[in-house]
Amino acid sequence: MNDNEHTTSIESAPAIAIEANSPQSQVARSDAPDDDYDGTTALNDPAHEAVARFFAAPRQFRQFPSAAALAEHFGVSRMTVYRWAEAVDVVRRTRWLLERSMRFGDLIACREWAGIVQAQVEAALAGDTRAAIFCQNRAWHHVPIFPNEPPAPAIGGADAIAMWHEKIDESRAEELDAAKKDPQMEQGKNGQE
Repeated sequence: MNDNEHTTSIESAPAIAIEANSPQSQVARSDAPDDDYDGTTALNDPAHEAVARFFAAPRQFRQFPSAAALAEHFGVSRMTVYRWAEAVDVVRRTRWLLERSMRFGDLIACREWAGIVQAQVEAALAGDTRAAIFCQNRAWHHVPIFPNEPPAPAIGGADAIAMWHEKIDESRAEELDAAKKDPQMEQGKNGQE
């Protein structure tokens, strides 16, 4: 493998080997962003693409150890790299690369979930308190750890919604009671509508 071939990247796909003074890196840079660009395709300027990939990648997967090393590779200052990183299209590309990496990470976690839970169960059985709490929260999430502790709602704001429904139900019950006592009131109410 020569110096121009790099295979470390977020998605394990071959990274683009970029030469600082190649004709490809001398593409005219436009400050005007492309309004139709959504970040799903590589940027036309390989330097901007490299900056987007650099900032989207976790440190351990980066092709360059620092922004200064990236700047040195392209023969520009470190501040120029940071200015390129602020370009609208570079931001869109970086965001798309980050979202893609997070989706892949979520898929990996979902695929490995059974093993994760099994490892937590084994750790809990060995005496790891945090693993035991993890297992307890997954197995009996509706049973509080302490019997006098009120159960927490599964969804934030569920208490407010429940109270609203109770208030609506109470007012409807009052209307029904009034209608039962005075059927004429209900007929007059319908006649007004």
